Amino acid sequence: MRRFFGDGAIYAVTGVVGHGIAFLLFPFFAHVFEPRDFGLIDMLALVTVLVNLTIALEISQGLGRHFADATTLDERRGYASTALIFSVAAYSGVLVVALIFAPQLTDLIFGGGVDPNILRVSMCAMWTSGILYLGQDLLRWQLRPRAYAAVALTTAGVTSISAGVLILGFGVGVTGAFVAQLLGGLTAGTLAYWLGRDMFRPIFDRAKLREMLAFSLPLVPASIGVFLNGYADRLAIQSQMTLADVGIYGAAYRMAVIVGLVLLGFQAALMPLVLARHAEPSTPPELERIFRLFCALALAVLLLVSIAADAILRVLTPPAYYAAADVAPFVVAAAFFAGMYIFAPGLNIVKRTVPFAVITASAGLANLMLAFALVGPLGIAGAALAFLLTSAAGFATLMVTSQRVYPVPHDWPRLITSATGIGVLVAIARTLPEQPALAVPANLAIAAAGLAAIVRWLVAPDERAHLMTLLARLRRLRPAVPRTP
Repeated sequence: MRRFFGDGAIYAVTGVVGHGIAFLLFPFFAHVFEPRDFGLIDMLALVTVLVNLTIALEISQGLGRHFADATTLDERRGYASTALIFSVAAYSGVLVVALIFAPQLTDLIFGGGVDPNILRVSMCAMWTSGILYLGQDLLRWQLRPRAYAAVALTTAGVTSISAGVLILGFGVGVTGAFVAQLLGGLTAGTLAYWLGRDMFRPIFDRAKLREMLAFSLPLVPASIGVFLNGYADRLAIQSQMTLADVGIYGAAYRMAVIVGLVLLGFQAALMPLVLARHAEPSTPPELERIFRLFCALALAVLLLVSIAADAILRVLTPPAYYAAADVAPFVVAAAFFAGMYIFAPGLNIVKRTVPFAVITASAGLANLMLAFALVGPLGIAGAALAFLLTSAAGFATLMVTSQRVYPVPHDWPRLITSATGIGVLVAIARTLPEQPALAVPANLAIAAAGLAAIVRWLVAPDERAHLMTLLARLRRLRPAVPRTP
Protein backbone atom coordinates (compact mmCIF):
# COMPACT_ATOMS: atom_id res chain seq x y z
CA MET A 1 0.00 0.00 0.00
CA ARG A 2 2.85 2.38 0.78
CA ARG A 3 4.39 1.64 -2.62
CA PHE A 4 1.05 2.18 -4.34
CA PHE A 5 0.29 5.53 -2.73
CA GLY A 6 3.91 6.65 -3.10
CA ASP A 7 3.91 5.92 -6.84
CA GLY A 8 0.44 7.44 -7.21
CA ALA A 9 1.61 10.66 -5.57
CA ILE A 10 4.50 10.94 -8.03
CA TYR A 11 2.21 10.48 -11.03
CA ALA A 12 -0.31 12.94 -9.57
CA VAL A 13 2.24 15.68 -8.88
CA THR A 14 3.72 15.20 -12.35
CA GLY A 15 0.30 15.60 -13.95
CA VAL A 16 -0.52 18.67 -11.86
CA VAL A 17 2.73 20.36 -12.91
CA GLY A 18 2.10 19.59 -16.59
CA HIS A 19 -1.50 20.82 -16.52
CA GLY A 20 -0.50 23.83 -14.44
CA ILE A 21 2.14 25.00 -16.91
CA ALA A 22 -0.32 24.72 -19.80
CA PHE A 23 -2.97 26.64 -17.87
CA LEU A 24 -0.55 29.42 -16.89
CA LEU A 25 0.57 29.88 -20.50
CA PHE A 26 -3.00 30.04 -21.83
CA PRO A 27 -3.69 33.72 -21.00
CA PHE A 28 -0.44 34.81 -22.64
CA PHE A 29 -1.21 32.92 -25.83
CA ALA A 30 -4.84 34.09 -25.77
CA HIS A 31 -3.60 37.66 -26.13
CA VAL A 32 -1.42 36.67 -29.10
CA PHE A 33 -3.68 34.23 -30.94
CA GLU A 34 -7.04 35.08 -32.44
CA PRO A 35 -9.86 32.58 -31.74
CA ARG A 36 -9.29 31.23 -35.27
CA ASP A 37 -5.68 30.40 -34.39
CA PHE A 38 -6.76 28.48 -31.29
CA GLY A 39 -9.37 26.71 -33.40
CA LEU A 40 -6.66 25.65 -35.84
CA ILE A 41 -4.46 24.37 -33.00
CA ASP A 42 -7.36 22.43 -31.48
CA MET A 43 -8.34 20.81 -34.79
CA LEU A 44 -4.78 19.69 -35.51
CA ALA A 45 -4.56 18.38 -31.95
CA LEU A 46 -7.66 16.28 -32.68
CA VAL A 47 -6.02 14.84 -35.78
CA THR A 48 -2.91 13.98 -33.76
CA VAL A 49 -4.93 12.28 -31.03
CA LEU A 50 -6.90 10.24 -33.56
CA VAL A 51 -3.74 9.12 -35.36
CA ASN A 52 -2.05 8.17 -32.09
CA LEU A 53 -5.08 6.11 -31.04
CA THR A 54 -5.40 4.15 -34.27
CA ILE A 55 -2.21 3.91 -36.33
CA ALA A 56 -0.15 1.87 -33.85
CA LEU A 57 -3.25 -0.22 -32.95
CA GLU A 58 -2.82 0.56 -29.21
CA ILE A 59 0.17 -1.76 -29.14
CA SER A 60 1.42 0.01 -26.01
CA GLN A 61 -1.48 -1.57 -24.12
CA GLY A 62 -0.57 -4.99 -25.48
CA LEU A 63 3.04 -4.40 -24.48
CA GLY A 64 1.98 -3.55 -20.93
CA ARG A 65 -0.19 -6.64 -20.58
CA HIS A 66 2.44 -9.12 -21.80
CA PHE A 67 5.45 -7.31 -20.33
CA ALA A 68 3.97 -7.87 -16.87
CA ASP A 69 3.66 -11.63 -17.46
CA ALA A 70 7.11 -12.09 -19.01
CA THR A 71 9.39 -14.07 -16.70
CA THR A 72 12.81 -13.38 -18.23
CA LEU A 73 14.73 -10.31 -19.34
CA ASP A 74 15.01 -11.68 -22.88
CA GLU A 75 11.23 -12.02 -23.10
CA ARG A 76 10.71 -8.44 -21.94
CA ARG A 77 13.27 -7.21 -24.44
CA GLY A 78 11.52 -9.14 -27.18
CA TYR A 79 8.16 -7.51 -26.44
CA ALA A 80 9.58 -3.99 -26.00
CA SER A 81 11.79 -4.10 -29.10
CA THR A 82 9.04 -5.56 -31.30
CA ALA A 83 6.55 -2.93 -30.13
CA LEU A 84 9.04 -0.14 -30.83
CA ILE A 85 9.88 -1.34 -34.35
CA PHE A 86 6.19 -1.78 -35.18
CA SER A 87 5.34 1.70 -33.84
CA VAL A 88 8.18 3.41 -35.72
CA ALA A 89 7.11 1.72 -38.96
CA ALA A 90 3.43 2.62 -38.50
CA TYR A 91 4.01 6.25 -37.58
CA SER A 92 6.65 6.72 -40.28
CA GLY A 93 4.29 5.44 -42.97
CA VAL A 94 1.60 7.91 -41.91
CA LEU A 95 4.15 10.74 -41.71
CA VAL A 96 5.38 10.13 -45.27
CA VAL A 97 1.80 10.17 -46.60
CA ALA A 98 0.99 13.36 -44.66
CA LEU A 99 4.10 15.15 -45.93
CA ILE A 100 3.37 14.24 -49.54
CA PHE A 101 -0.35 15.02 -49.51
CA ALA A 102 -0.28 17.95 -47.06
CA PRO A 103 -2.11 20.42 -49.38
CA GLN A 104 -4.96 18.01 -50.06
CA LEU A 105 -5.26 16.98 -46.42
CA THR A 106 -5.23 20.62 -45.29
CA ASP A 107 -8.09 21.47 -47.65
CA LEU A 108 -9.99 18.36 -46.51
CA ILE A 109 -9.68 19.22 -42.81
CA PHE A 110 -10.00 23.01 -42.90
CA GLY A 111 -11.64 23.78 -46.22
CA GLY A 112 -8.81 25.97 -47.51
CA GLY A 113 -7.13 29.14 -46.36
CA VAL A 114 -4.57 27.34 -44.15
CA ASP A 115 -0.85 26.95 -44.91
CA PRO A 116 -0.08 23.24 -45.59
CA ASN A 117 3.29 23.66 -43.86
CA ILE A 118 1.44 23.94 -40.54
CA LEU A 119 0.02 20.46 -41.12
CA ARG A 120 3.47 19.16 -42.06
CA VAL A 121 5.04 20.44 -38.84
CA SER A 122 2.13 19.13 -36.75
CA MET A 123 2.50 15.67 -38.30
CA CYS A 124 6.21 15.63 -37.44
CA ALA A 125 5.21 16.50 -33.87
CA MET A 126 2.67 13.66 -34.05
CA TRP A 127 5.46 11.20 -34.96
CA THR A 128 7.56 12.22 -31.97
CA SER A 129 4.59 12.13 -29.58
CA GLY A 130 3.62 8.62 -30.71
CA ILE A 131 7.11 7.21 -30.21
CA LEU A 132 7.45 9.09 -26.92
CA TYR A 133 4.14 7.60 -25.72
CA LEU A 134 5.47 4.06 -26.12
CA GLY A 135 8.76 4.81 -24.35
CA GLN A 136 6.99 6.58 -21.50
CA ASP A 137 4.51 3.76 -21.04
CA LEU A 138 7.33 1.23 -20.88
CA LEU A 139 8.68 3.09 -17.85
CA ARG A 140 5.27 2.66 -16.22
CA TRP A 141 5.22 -1.07 -16.95
CA GLN A 142 8.68 -1.29 -15.38
CA LEU A 143 7.28 0.38 -12.22
CA ARG A 144 9.65 3.33 -12.53
CA PRO A 145 7.49 6.34 -11.61
CA ARG A 146 10.44 8.66 -11.02
CA ALA A 147 11.81 7.98 -14.49
CA TYR A 148 8.31 8.49 -15.92
CA ALA A 149 8.03 11.79 -14.05
CA ALA A 150 11.40 12.98 -15.35
CA VAL A 151 10.29 12.35 -18.94
CA ALA A 152 6.87 13.96 -18.43
CA LEU A 153 8.34 17.05 -16.81
CA THR A 154 10.93 17.29 -19.59
CA THR A 155 8.13 17.18 -22.16
CA ALA A 156 6.17 19.93 -20.40
CA GLY A 157 9.23 22.08 -19.70
CA VAL A 158 10.84 21.97 -23.15
CA THR A 159 7.51 22.36 -24.96
CA SER A 160 6.43 25.31 -22.81
CA ILE A 161 9.76 27.14 -22.94
CA SER A 162 10.06 26.59 -26.70
CA ALA A 163 6.49 27.78 -27.26
CA GLY A 164 7.08 30.88 -25.16
CA VAL A 165 10.28 31.77 -27.01
CA LEU A 166 8.90 31.08 -30.49
CA ILE A 167 5.42 32.56 -30.05
CA LEU A 168 5.90 35.35 -27.52
CA GLY A 169 9.52 36.17 -28.34
CA PHE A 170 9.77 35.73 -32.11
CA GLY A 171 6.11 35.91 -33.13
CA VAL A 172 6.25 32.66 -35.11
CA GLY A 173 2.51 32.12 -34.63
CA VAL A 174 0.63 28.82 -34.87
CA THR A 175 3.58 27.04 -36.45
CA GLY A 176 5.59 27.85 -33.34
CA ALA A 177 3.16 25.87 -31.18
CA PHE A 178 3.81 22.70 -33.18
CA VAL A 179 7.56 23.29 -33.48
CA ALA A 180 7.56 23.51 -29.67
CA GLN A 181 5.70 20.18 -29.44
CA LEU A 182 8.22 18.67 -31.86
CA LEU A 183 11.16 19.87 -29.76
CA GLY A 184 9.54 18.70 -26.53
CA GLY A 185 8.81 15.27 -28.00
CA LEU A 186 12.32 14.82 -29.39
CA THR A 187 14.01 15.86 -26.15
CA ALA A 188 11.75 13.84 -23.86
CA GLY A 189 11.75 10.87 -26.22
CA THR A 190 15.54 10.79 -26.22
CA LEU A 191 15.49 10.79 -22.42
CA ALA A 192 12.79 8.08 -22.24
CA TYR A 193 14.67 5.68 -24.49
CA TRP A 194 17.96 6.39 -22.77
CA LEU A 195 16.36 5.56 -19.40
CA GLY A 196 14.85 2.39 -20.87
CA ARG A 197 17.82 1.49 -23.07
CA ASP A 198 18.35 -1.88 -21.40
CA MET A 199 14.99 -3.06 -22.80
CA PHE A 200 15.74 -2.54 -26.50
CA ARG A 201 17.65 -4.76 -28.89
CA PRO A 202 17.48 -5.24 -32.70
CA ILE A 203 14.73 -7.85 -32.29
CA PHE A 204 11.45 -8.22 -34.17
CA ASP A 205 9.42 -11.23 -33.02
CA ARG A 206 6.32 -11.88 -35.14
CA ALA A 207 4.80 -14.23 -32.57
CA LYS A 208 5.10 -11.62 -29.85
CA LEU A 209 3.62 -9.00 -32.18
CA ARG A 210 0.58 -11.22 -32.75
CA GLU A 211 0.19 -11.70 -28.99
CA MET A 212 0.29 -7.96 -28.31
CA LEU A 213 -2.08 -7.09 -31.15
CA ALA A 214 -4.54 -9.81 -30.11
CA PHE A 215 -4.88 -7.96 -26.81
CA SER A 216 -4.77 -4.40 -28.09
CA LEU A 217 -6.90 -4.54 -31.26
CA PRO A 218 -10.26 -4.72 -29.39
CA LEU A 219 -9.23 -1.57 -27.51
CA VAL A 220 -9.04 0.51 -30.71
CA PRO A 221 -12.84 0.91 -31.12
CA ALA A 222 -13.12 1.80 -27.44
CA SER A 223 -10.38 4.40 -27.85
CA ILE A 224 -12.16 5.85 -30.88
CA GLY A 225 -15.32 6.05 -28.77
CA VAL A 226 -13.41 7.94 -26.09
CA PHE A 227 -12.03 10.24 -28.79
CA LEU A 228 -15.47 10.96 -30.22
CA ASN A 229 -16.94 11.55 -26.79
CA GLY A 230 -14.22 14.07 -26.03
CA TYR A 231 -13.81 15.77 -29.41
CA ALA A 232 -16.99 15.36 -31.46
CA ASP A 233 -18.14 18.78 -30.23
CA ARG A 234 -15.25 20.56 -31.95
CA LEU A 235 -15.62 18.48 -35.11
CA ALA A 236 -19.25 19.56 -35.36
CA ILE A 237 -18.40 23.22 -34.73
CA GLN A 238 -15.66 23.15 -37.37
CA SER A 239 -18.03 21.52 -39.86
CA GLN A 240 -20.98 23.91 -39.42
CA MET A 241 -19.41 27.09 -38.05
CA THR A 242 -15.87 28.57 -38.18
CA LEU A 243 -12.41 28.00 -36.75
CA ALA A 244 -12.95 31.09 -34.59
CA ASP A 245 -15.95 29.38 -32.99
CA VAL A 246 -13.78 26.31 -32.34
CA GLY A 247 -11.30 28.61 -30.60
CA ILE A 248 -13.99 30.19 -28.40
CA TYR A 249 -15.26 26.74 -27.46
CA GLY A 250 -11.67 25.70 -26.79
CA ALA A 251 -11.36 28.52 -24.26
CA ALA A 252 -14.27 27.03 -22.32
CA TYR A 253 -12.69 23.59 -22.59
CA ARG A 254 -9.43 24.92 -21.16
CA MET A 255 -11.33 26.16 -18.13
CA ALA A 256 -12.12 22.51 -17.47
CA VAL A 257 -8.41 21.84 -16.83
CA ILE A 258 -9.27 21.91 -13.13
CA VAL A 259 -11.44 18.84 -13.75
CA GLY A 260 -8.36 16.95 -14.87
CA LEU A 261 -6.54 18.01 -11.73
CA VAL A 262 -9.41 16.81 -9.53
CA LEU A 263 -9.68 13.48 -11.35
CA LEU A 264 -5.95 12.88 -11.51
CA GLY A 265 -5.44 11.53 -8.00
CA PHE A 266 -8.59 9.39 -8.15
CA GLN A 267 -7.69 7.89 -11.53
CA ALA A 268 -4.13 7.09 -10.48
CA ALA A 269 -5.00 5.46 -7.16
CA LEU A 270 -8.51 4.04 -7.26
CA MET A 271 -8.65 1.33 -9.93
CA PRO A 272 -5.49 -0.60 -8.90
CA LEU A 273 -6.66 -0.56 -5.29
CA VAL A 274 -10.16 -1.80 -6.14
CA LEU A 275 -8.83 -4.57 -8.38
CA ALA A 276 -6.48 -5.69 -5.62
CA ARG A 277 -9.10 -5.69 -2.85
CA HIS A 278 -12.45 -6.17 -4.58
CA ALA A 279 -13.09 -9.48 -2.82
CA GLU A 280 -12.86 -7.95 0.65
CA PRO A 281 -16.24 -7.13 2.25
CA SER A 282 -15.06 -3.64 3.23
CA THR A 283 -14.32 -2.56 -0.34
CA PRO A 284 -17.89 -1.79 -1.61
CA PRO A 285 -18.78 0.51 1.32
CA GLU A 286 -15.42 2.23 1.07
CA LEU A 287 -15.97 2.73 -2.67
CA GLU A 288 -19.35 4.29 -1.86
CA ARG A 289 -17.68 6.71 0.53
CA ILE A 290 -14.98 7.66 -1.98
CA PHE A 291 -17.54 8.22 -4.75
CA ARG A 292 -19.77 10.34 -2.50
CA LEU A 293 -16.86 12.53 -1.43
CA PHE A 294 -15.73 12.83 -5.02
CA CYS A 295 -19.22 13.99 -6.00
CA ALA A 296 -19.06 16.62 -3.25
CA LEU A 297 -15.76 17.88 -4.62
CA ALA A 298 -16.97 17.78 -8.25
CA LEU A 299 -20.17 19.68 -7.49
CA ALA A 300 -18.22 22.32 -5.56
CA VAL A 301 -15.84 22.79 -8.51
CA LEU A 302 -18.75 22.97 -10.96
CA LEU A 303 -20.53 25.58 -8.86
CA LEU A 304 -17.49 27.80 -8.33
CA VAL A 305 -16.20 27.63 -11.91
CA SER A 306 -19.68 28.36 -13.30
CA ILE A 307 -20.11 31.38 -11.05
CA ALA A 308 -16.62 32.73 -11.77
CA ALA A 309 -16.51 31.90 -15.50
CA ASP A 310 -17.06 35.48 -16.69
CA ALA A 311 -14.47 36.89 -14.28
CA ILE A 312 -11.92 34.20 -15.17
CA LEU A 313 -12.20 34.90 -18.89
CA ARG A 314 -12.04 38.67 -18.37
CA VAL A 315 -8.81 38.26 -16.42
CA LEU A 316 -7.19 35.67 -18.69
CA THR A 317 -8.38 36.52 -22.21
CA PRO A 318 -9.28 39.40 -24.52
CA PRO A 319 -12.98 40.14 -25.30
CA ALA A 320 -13.05 37.81 -28.32
CA TYR A 321 -13.21 34.81 -25.94
CA TYR A 322 -15.81 36.11 -23.45
CA ALA A 323 -18.65 34.12 -25.05
CA ALA A 324 -17.02 30.93 -23.76
CA ALA A 325 -18.42 31.66 -20.28
CA ASP A 326 -21.92 30.65 -21.36
CA VAL A 327 -20.89 27.08 -22.22
CA ALA A 328 -18.32 26.60 -19.45
CA PRO A 329 -20.81 24.95 -16.99
CA PHE A 330 -21.81 22.36 -19.61
CA VAL A 331 -18.21 21.57 -20.52
CA VAL A 332 -17.04 21.29 -16.90
CA ALA A 333 -19.93 18.99 -15.95
CA ALA A 334 -19.40 16.86 -19.06
CA ALA A 335 -15.68 16.54 -18.36
CA PHE A 336 -16.47 15.18 -14.91
CA PHE A 337 -18.91 12.61 -16.30
CA ALA A 338 -16.36 11.56 -18.95
CA GLY A 339 -13.77 10.78 -16.27
CA MET A 340 -16.05 9.10 -13.73
CA TYR A 341 -15.89 5.65 -15.34
CA ILE A 342 -13.32 4.74 -12.67
CA PHE A 343 -16.16 4.56 -10.14
CA ALA A 344 -17.85 1.79 -12.16
CA PRO A 345 -15.21 -0.96 -11.88
CA GLY A 346 -17.48 -4.00 -12.19
CA LEU A 347 -16.70 -4.88 -15.83
CA ASN A 348 -12.96 -4.66 -15.17
CA ILE A 349 -13.29 -6.82 -12.07
CA VAL A 350 -15.04 -9.62 -13.98
CA LYS A 351 -12.77 -9.10 -17.05
CA ARG A 352 -15.59 -8.22 -19.45
CA THR A 353 -13.91 -5.57 -21.59
CA VAL A 354 -16.10 -6.05 -24.68
CA PRO A 355 -19.24 -4.52 -23.07
CA PHE A 356 -17.07 -1.67 -21.84
CA ALA A 357 -15.85 -1.05 -25.39
CA VAL A 358 -19.41 -1.22 -26.77
CA ILE A 359 -20.72 1.30 -24.24
CA THR A 360 -17.80 3.67 -24.76
CA ALA A 361 -17.95 3.50 -28.55
CA SER A 362 -21.74 3.97 -28.52
CA ALA A 363 -21.44 7.07 -26.34
CA GLY A 364 -18.86 8.51 -28.72
CA LEU A 365 -21.03 7.92 -31.79
CA ALA A 366 -24.06 9.36 -30.01
CA ASN A 367 -22.07 12.46 -29.12
CA LEU A 368 -20.99 12.88 -32.73
CA MET A 369 -24.54 12.61 -34.10
CA LEU A 370 -26.12 14.77 -31.41
CA ALA A 371 -23.44 17.45 -31.75
CA PHE A 372 -24.02 17.71 -35.50
CA ALA A 373 -27.77 17.91 -34.87
CA LEU A 374 -27.57 20.62 -32.20
CA VAL A 375 -24.77 22.89 -33.44
CA GLY A 376 -26.95 24.22 -36.26
CA PRO A 377 -29.80 25.57 -34.11
CA LEU A 378 -27.85 26.25 -30.88
CA GLY A 379 -24.29 27.08 -31.97
CA ILE A 380 -21.43 26.16 -29.63
CA ALA A 381 -23.96 25.70 -26.82
CA GLY A 382 -25.40 22.79 -28.81
CA ALA A 383 -22.00 21.10 -28.96
CA ALA A 384 -21.53 21.56 -25.21
CA LEU A 385 -25.02 20.21 -24.49
CA ALA A 386 -24.37 17.14 -26.66
CA PHE A 387 -21.11 16.50 -24.81
CA LEU A 388 -22.86 16.75 -21.45
CA LEU A 389 -25.84 14.54 -22.35
CA THR A 390 -23.82 11.74 -23.94
CA SER A 391 -21.13 11.78 -21.24
CA ALA A 392 -23.80 11.53 -18.55
CA ALA A 393 -25.61 8.75 -20.43
CA GLY A 394 -22.37 6.82 -20.98
CA PHE A 395 -21.45 7.04 -17.30
CA ALA A 396 -24.96 6.03 -16.23
CA THR A 397 -24.88 2.99 -18.51
CA LEU A 398 -21.46 1.93 -17.23
CA MET A 399 -22.61 2.38 -13.63
CA VAL A 400 -25.79 0.33 -14.12
CA THR A 401 -23.80 -2.45 -15.80
CA SER A 402 -21.15 -2.34 -13.10
CA GLN A 403 -23.73 -2.50 -10.31
CA ARG A 404 -25.17 -5.71 -11.76
CA VAL A 405 -21.88 -7.59 -11.43
CA TYR A 406 -20.32 -5.75 -8.47
CA PRO A 407 -22.93 -3.97 -6.32
CA VAL A 408 -21.85 -0.91 -4.34
CA PRO A 409 -24.31 0.61 -1.81
CA HIS A 410 -24.59 4.08 -3.36
CA ASP A 411 -27.26 6.41 -1.97
CA TRP A 412 -28.65 7.48 -5.35
CA PRO A 413 -31.56 9.65 -4.05
CA ARG A 414 -29.10 11.74 -2.05
CA LEU A 415 -26.60 12.00 -4.92
CA ILE A 416 -29.22 12.90 -7.54
CA THR A 417 -30.92 15.43 -5.25
CA SER A 418 -27.58 17.09 -4.54
CA ALA A 419 -26.65 17.28 -8.23
CA THR A 420 -30.07 18.68 -9.12
CA GLY A 421 -29.86 21.34 -6.42
CA ILE A 422 -26.42 22.49 -7.54
CA GLY A 423 -27.62 22.50 -11.15
CA VAL A 424 -30.45 24.85 -10.20
CA LEU A 425 -28.03 27.17 -8.39
CA VAL A 426 -25.71 27.21 -11.41
CA ALA A 427 -28.64 28.09 -13.68
CA ILE A 428 -29.67 30.93 -11.36
CA ALA A 429 -26.12 32.27 -11.22
CA ARG A 430 -25.78 32.24 -15.02
CA THR A 431 -29.03 34.22 -15.49
CA LEU A 432 -28.21 37.04 -13.04
CA PRO A 433 -27.91 40.56 -14.51
CA GLU A 434 -24.40 41.75 -15.28
CA GLN A 435 -24.42 44.78 -12.95
CA PRO A 436 -21.60 44.16 -10.42
CA ALA A 437 -23.52 45.85 -7.60
CA LEU A 438 -26.16 43.12 -7.80
CA ALA A 439 -24.30 40.18 -9.35
CA VAL A 440 -21.34 40.06 -6.96
CA PRO A 441 -23.27 39.74 -3.67
CA ALA A 442 -25.81 37.43 -5.30
CA ASN A 443 -23.06 35.13 -6.61
CA LEU A 444 -21.35 35.10 -3.22
CA ALA A 445 -24.64 34.14 -1.56
CA ILE A 446 -25.25 31.38 -4.14
CA ALA A 447 -21.72 30.02 -3.67
CA ALA A 448 -22.05 30.01 0.11
CA ALA A 449 -25.48 28.34 0.00
CA GLY A 450 -24.30 25.73 -2.51
CA LEU A 451 -21.15 24.81 -0.60
CA ALA A 452 -23.07 24.58 2.66
CA ALA A 453 -25.65 22.31 1.01
CA ILE A 454 -22.92 20.08 -0.45
CA VAL A 455 -21.28 19.64 2.94
CA ARG A 456 -24.65 19.00 4.58
CA TRP A 457 -25.87 16.49 1.99
CA LEU A 458 -22.74 14.62 0.95
CA VAL A 459 -20.25 14.77 3.82
CA ALA A 460 -21.10 12.63 6.85
CA PRO A 461 -20.69 14.09 10.36
CA ASP A 462 -17.69 11.88 11.16
CA GLU A 463 -16.07 12.92 7.89
CA ARG A 464 -16.60 16.60 8.72
CA ALA A 465 -15.02 16.05 12.13
CA HIS A 466 -12.07 14.26 10.54
CA LEU A 467 -11.62 17.10 8.05
CA MET A 468 -11.62 19.68 10.82
CA THR A 469 -8.99 17.64 12.69
CA LEU A 470 -6.76 17.56 9.61
CA LEU A 471 -7.13 21.31 9.12
CA ALA A 472 -6.24 21.89 12.77
CA ARG A 473 -3.11 19.77 12.36
CA LEU A 474 -2.10 21.72 9.28
CA ARG A 475 -2.49 24.99 11.18
CA ARG A 476 -0.25 23.67 13.94
CA LEU A 477 2.36 22.64 11.35
CA ARG A 478 2.39 26.12 9.81
CA PRO A 479 5.67 27.89 10.70
CA ALA A 480 5.31 30.77 13.08
CA VAL A 481 5.83 34.26 11.63
CA PRO A 482 7.62 36.61 14.02
CA ARG A 483 5.71 39.77 14.73
CA THR A 484 7.23 43.08 13.90
CA PRO A 485 8.01 44.90 17.15
